[in-house]
Amino acid sequence: MRSKNQDIAGLILFIFLFLVIVSVVVLFSVNNFSFGSSSAILQRNVLEGASKVKKLYYIESNNLEPKSIEYINLHGFISTLKRYPQMEINVIEGVGSDYRRLEEIVNNAYAEGARYVFLSGFEMNNALGNIFRRFSDVKFFVSCIEVSDSNVVSYTDKTYVSKYMAGFISGIFLGKNKNSEEELRYMMYDSKGSGHDISKDFQQGNIGYIANSCSTYEKRNINAFALGLEHAFAEKKLYVLWLNQDNTEEQNFSDITRFLKKYNIKVLDGTNSPCKWCRYAVDNNLYYFDLMVKGAENKNGTILGKYFYDPSIIFSTLVESIAADSRGNSNNYFFGYSDNVIGFDYTKSLARELSEYDSSLYALISKKVSDLSSGREYVFKGKIYNNKGLLMLPEGFVFTDEELLHEMNWLNENVVETNTCLSPRLNKHFVIRSIMFNNP
Repeated sequence: MRSKNQDIAGLILFIFLFLVIVSVVVLFSVNNFSFGSSSAILQRNVLEGASKVKKLYYIESNNLEPKSIEYINLHGFISTLKRYPQMEINVIEGVGSDYRRLEEIVNNAYAEGARYVFLSGFEMNNALGNIFRRFSDVKFFVSCIEVSDSNVVSYTDKTYVSKYMAGFISGIFLGKNKNSEEELRYMMYDSKGSGHDISKDFQQGNIGYIANSCSTYEKRNINAFALGLEHAFAEKKLYVLWLNQDNTEEQNFSDITRFLKKYNIKVLDGTNSPCKWCRYAVDNNLYYFDLMVKGAENKNGTILGKYFYDPSIIFSTLVESIAADSRGNSNNYFFGYSDNVIGFDYTKSLARELSEYDSSLYALISKKVSDLSSGREYVFKGKIYNNKGLLMLPEGFVFTDEELLHEMNWLNENVVETNTCLSPRLNKHFVIRSIMFNNP
């Protein structure tokens, strides 16, 4: 039989156990709520961060032609953005040189919340400067333009280094053919493997350069090519044809055909994008320098050397700075050999023939490429005279990357302009096509 004291003790034990169980349940519930609340807060913060999309605008002056560098640049830019789902880009092309319309587009972009604007193909002038100053809290990204505004980032590819190498190689051939016409017999092979003697061709022919505009960027490349030619063969001239931007295809055909015949052009180079002269080099069996860009089509013909260009590295750097809200001390980016953005190489058949005939020529060109790519040698180093006889850079001095962004309104002393470069008329019939890219 249970005593009264045992019943009381059992009741007390029951009450104690009940209180313990209730306390544990309450404590567990509170802790569980706390953990759940913490998780909810964390999840909400992540969602809010993902919803803060950074809007970018990419505004192109020209109409984007497939396989052109502008088109490939944009494709690489968008591919880079796919790694950043918090970014959204709106592309507008064909604005032309209508800066009033450009300001209107930027104003609309600003109203939509865009604070990052990439401009491609525009020249620096007062109208563009006014846009930079009006939208002072927008960060603009421009290519190859000298700017002092704190909200503008300038990025420049140093393609002029490759142009110098093209001119230097052309001069090496011309110089050697001049000095040993009977002994020197180089064999150049085209893409189909056929070969022929080029020594007399070079001896009797000239070098031409066809430019699409007279911008600072274009003149910098022309001068670099001319300096390379001059350093290898001082007596040889570089003949330049300016293609007026308002020309029709028929007018370009007439101008280029007349230019090639009148000046007996055997080696041809020029603006690589869009390349309005490449098919003439192939059709007329000329020697030329090709541009190799990922995504671009390969060309036929007799190629002396190849330029290499990888824009993805440029845009990866710029997009990463946007993603990180970088506030660097410098607003100028320069991309060259050391960044693997540009490169230059001569064709394998040319290298083989050089090495077999005269190893010193092969070594000379290889050393020049090495010195330029490593920064041991500069393209623009004095003395440099323009084609009016004026001293542009004294001996012992060099133009820095920043100085090369300055307006270049002169051409090297060995450059012969065969016509006048005209600025394009205002594009009154521009076509604007907007494309919205939403990253998942």
